Amino acid sequence: MFLSFALSAEAEGTVDSFLKKGQERQRTDTNYVFKPQEKWLLRTRSDVIFSLLDFRNDHPSSGVDFSMNLNSKPQFRQHFGVGYRGIVLGFGISIPLKNSDKEFSLKVYQDPAGGEITYGVVKSLKGQMNVGDQTFDMAPGALGTKYLRIGAYYAFNWKKCSMPAAMTQSRIQRRSAGTPLIVTKFRMLWNDFSYEQGDRYDPVFKTRSIVWGIGAGYCYNWVPSEHWLIHISATETFGLVGNTRITLRDSGYRLKERFIPLITSANLGFFYYYKHFYVGAFGLADNLFIPSKERRSKDNVNISLSRFSAHFTIGLRL
Repeated sequence: MFLSFALSAEAEGTVDSFLKKGQERQRTDTNYVFKPQEKWLLRTRSDVIFSLLDFRNDHPSSGVDFSMNLNSKPQFRQHFGVGYRGIVLGFGISIPLKNSDKEFSLKVYQDPAGGEITYGVVKSLKGQMNVGDQTFDMAPGALGTKYLRIGAYYAFNWKKCSMPAAMTQSRIQRRSAGTPLIVTKFRMLWNDFSYEQGDRYDPVFKTRSIVWGIGAGYCYNWVPSEHWLIHISATETFGLVGNTRITLRDSGYRLKERFIPLITSANLGFFYYYKHFYVGAFGLADNLFIPSKERRSKDNVNISLSRFSAHFTIGLRL
């Protein structure tokens, strides 16, 4: 029993020593960016997420255009996290627990690079459908959307301007600085539209889109005083690979990209620090725009999916 305890204590000391060395290692210019040295971190974050979907199909030959303008029900999530020497474990729950919209994500923000993998399901979309000069209301359930987002960034001036300082508060920005960003992003988008027939939905059409591209942007962390950080960043990604396919009931046709698909992203955050305590609010916006043309009929098809999120966070370092 004693031997087992001694080995456990030694192993614990080795792990703690290893984590402490990693925490004490400052790779950035500490006049601008500093890694906190407190042992423990307690934090919570409240999220609100919603999506907008615009679909437009122009028919030059018939003159009968078709479009949909839909928005989802806001998702509310609550996150809780505990960190030890820079390693943070956390979990989040949806409010209410039974929610038709789901999102699962893994995000890593480090210096100089980071990335994310996010998979989402949106079933609460509602709004209006326009066919020619007629307008119809669309209830939740008529159209469902699934999306996969994969992306990565690299910050060139990462030793003086830190993305983690704004996105995860794992760094402290001491002086104002900016940095150019280079990004790569991959998107997959599935849309399934069904028509309500009594107590069921009959499928009408499906869309499948794939986009991959490379882009650039800029991040700026403004520190007006030792207690405040204001963050703003934006990137534009140009699709190098794009493919969209629409299936109408049992027949399908492939679209070609009329213009370059675009992925536009922007972040804005405000944070206040006081001794071991911090509080902040930040928002993120992301828009995927896919303009396409049908190969034979020359129909124009534009698909736009926008995702907006607002976050409120509180943390305490001990």
